[in-house]
Amino acid sequence: MVPGFILLGFSGITQHEVSLFLIFLGIYIITLVRNLSIIITYKLSPSLHTPMYFFLANFSLLEILYVSCTVPKMLSSLLSDCSKVISFSGCAMQMYCFLLFGGTECYMLAAMAYDRYNAICHPLLYTLIMREIVCIRHIVGSYVIGAANALIHTVFTFSLPFCGSNKIDHFFCDIPPMLELSCKDIWVNELVVFIVSGCVIIGSFVRGTTLLPPKRRTRYPG
Repeated sequence: MVPGFILLGFSGITQHEVSLFLIFLGIYIITLVRNLSIIITYKLSPSLHTPMYFFLANFSLLEILYVSCTVPKMLSSLLSDCSKVISFSGCAMQMYCFLLFGGTECYMLAAMAYDRYNAICHPLLYTLIMREIVCIRHIVGSYVIGAANALIHTVFTFSLPFCGSNKIDHFFCDIPPMLELSCKDIWVNELVVFIVSGCVIIGSFVRGTTLLPPKRRTRYPG
């Protein structure tokens, strides 16, 4: 078993690492500023305290967490070869966080679509359907499902024996490059990735349809 891994990242173009660092740093800062401005605007504007902006502010927070679990490590590795090394537990944690926030995004987008559906198709019942507690349940449910999805992938990936090379041909610990380092048959892991990822994609659509309010029949006299 290897004690740690080496993130190769952009090692094939070392002469451009400083330029890449500046470009990605600029993109990262813009992403943070943009999403933080949305969160602050929502907090400071009582008129925006509606379900739509509540979901938007939470989605902006999720975007910050999503990029922050991979980009800082990538930026440090562009400046120093020592930063390309990542421990076994650190790699597992990075993969878990990346999958957690990525899976949560899918279900949060479904919740946002559900909110807009009710605003357009049920305007008179909108405030009754999208109560505060309902919105909070949508957010919590998205994180719970994302956490379960991330845990399954991380456990199955890091239960494999890594007895060969410890060089990851990527700039963060993702599933496909990690499976390439295993010295064991990975068909079970590939099947798990296919099934669980499919459930996340299909489940985000199914979730929106199952939460739709039932249609009421209107009875006319006579």
